[in-house]
Amino acid sequence: MTESLLIKGGHVVDPANGIDQPMDILIEDGKIAEISKNIKSKADQTIDAKGLHVTPGLIDLQVHLREPGREDKETIETASHAALAGGVTSVVAMPNTNPVADNQSVIEFVLKRARALDLVNIYPTGSITKGQEGRALAEINEMKNSGAIAVTDDGVDVQDENILRRAMEYTKSCNMLLMSHCETDTLTNGGVMHEGWVSTQLGLPGVPAISQDLAVQKNLMLAMLTGARLHLLHNSTIGATQAIREAKKAGHKNITAEVSVQHFALTDEECLGYNTNAKMYPPLSPQEHIDAVIEGIKDDTFDAFTTDHAPHITPEKQEPFEFAAYGSTGLETSFAIMNTYLVRAGHIPFIKGISKMTIEPAQILGIDKGTLSVGADADIALFDLNHEWIVDSHTQSFSKGKNCVFNGKTLTGKAITTLVGGKVKYDKGKIFA
Repeated sequence: MTESLLIKGGHVVDPANGIDQPMDILIEDGKIAEISKNIKSKADQTIDAKGLHVTPGLIDLQVHLREPGREDKETIETASHAALAGGVTSVVAMPNTNPVADNQSVIEFVLKRARALDLVNIYPTGSITKGQEGRALAEINEMKNSGAIAVTDDGVDVQDENILRRAMEYTKSCNMLLMSHCETDTLTNGGVMHEGWVSTQLGLPGVPAISQDLAVQKNLMLAMLTGARLHLLHNSTIGATQAIREAKKAGHKNITAEVSVQHFALTDEECLGYNTNAKMYPPLSPQEHIDAVIEGIKDDTFDAFTTDHAPHITPEKQEPFEFAAYGSTGLETSFAIMNTYLVRAGHIPFIKGISKMTIEPAQILGIDKGTLSVGADADIALFDLNHEWIVDSHTQSFSKGKNCVFNGKTLTGKAITTLVGGKVKYDKGKIFA
């Protein structure tokens, strides 16, 4: 018997199909069966979406699930719950687990666990090098055959240019995406935040922006040489933005780039008071870098928004700033940050922001997601764009990690209902397995 669900009376925004108007959506057997105005068909279940915006489920290209190995920080289940609460239906899992996802076994474990939970779509990545140590290539083709969507050494840049070149040649030969964290170790050299006025005030060692700039240039040049598909993770500087813009203007279509939402929203002044929740890599930067990144969003230098969701146990964030762990949680706040700091601030229209969280990430990965086309999987999020709320990850978060840099800040916009494969998985604060 066909199971059907009707989403009625919402404002549908589907950038893939240029839709931005009130419409209804009929779902049958987990697929979108019809999208039009005033659908009259009867359904087994009806969702009243009046006053809400209905979009494809969000896709996050950079998430740290921590499982296997650090289930004290996060699990695939708790991260999936957090994703659903944020309207995120597909996540790309980073490989810095314990053991590192540099082989078939770990990739297969993540996929098996995700299937058993049946909450969100999880796409594991494998590491570029064995153990993320930058010395020898991992089993790239074998991991692809096991289901890895891409390879990346994530929070570690491959410093050896020859190894990175060989990795790009290899990924091109097996048609696989390489995602690169861009950092120059010798310039970072123990820095723990952006090098500038704030780091000087706090007496903390700084990371110069050129550490990222040079690494981005290295990756771009090697991608141009090899023809590999390159995706640049969490860009945040003036120099990186300009380099990516010039590469795209030169016609290099194999290059894509992302911005983590905190890097267009917050400056390095968040570190004042030795706020370790603001310690992350790349580090938060002064306003001039944020301004450059926003310009890069406006002119499509950047293709996607991500969270770089990085949960930690509380003791790791209670260390002195220099020794505290890097990163912030973000799955439950990313939509609201985009809506608050970009759309409501007047920088971009809502449909553009949704595009960079749905169809554009899907195109980077080469997956059939991020659209409300008839026949597509019914991965859908319903948002209240006017819902104002104060972030409190200590008492109101599904993630195990409580280290959110937006704690205490007022955001506008919130996921109300999230569907995956046509099934309601989250509704008004409750998870449905």
